[in-house]
Amino acid sequence: MLNNDALDSAVSCIYSFPLEKLRDMSLPGPSAWRLMLPPFIEEAESLALRQKRGGERDAAVLILLHRGPRGPSFPLLERPEGMRHHPGQIALPGGGLEPNETALDAALRETREELGVTVTAASVHLSLSPIFVLPSKYLVHPFLACVETPPDYKLNGGEASSLFEVPLSNLLDSSSRSTFLLHRKGRTWDVPCFRFGDKIVWGLTAMILAEFAQLAGSIEKLS
Repeated sequence: MLNNDALDSAVSCIYSFPLEKLRDMSLPGPSAWRLMLPPFIEEAESLALRQKRGGERDAAVLILLHRGPRGPSFPLLERPEGMRHHPGQIALPGGGLEPNETALDAALRETREELGVTVTAASVHLSLSPIFVLPSKYLVHPFLACVETPPDYKLNGGEASSLFEVPLSNLLDSSSRSTFLLHRKGRTWDVPCFRFGDKIVWGLTAMILAEFAQLAGSIEKLS
């Protein structure tokens, strides 16, 4: 766990660290993902994720970090129960690529469609490690954007039932890491997760956030 001074330093570095150096940094990828890997997913299937194997579709998500009343924070969405993939789960804004669209284009478009917020490519500081999602067969490309002011959200109710914000300090606090019991296919699993108040974040989103948290700590050490 980082102390308050280290948290402030890490956050400051994420905003001011040279973009070229960010892009050249070695991403933790699987070493961070394993901390949040659901036990019912075979590690070999979930972590061999850097190349396409055929049949998957590309998708993208965005961590939209901004300064706010509780310090730097980012939004998470709760998906409607009626959605085809991952109903009721908590997710980052994002979705599948459209024809002739790059992963970054998709992340920015989906953020605009779901949150009503326009983010420019110039605000995107980093692409994180792509990660394969077994149930939906998506290869997901996460991006990190940093903006100065709190966004004026206009939530798309068809894409999200609600939105809440997570202060970066909460993500980096080790006490946010926990487990919960998940009943699946006749078995009960103890699944790793992040707990933010009464919200449980697990699976793909938790794995992406685990890499982001590890990266934030690495940036602080390099400063």
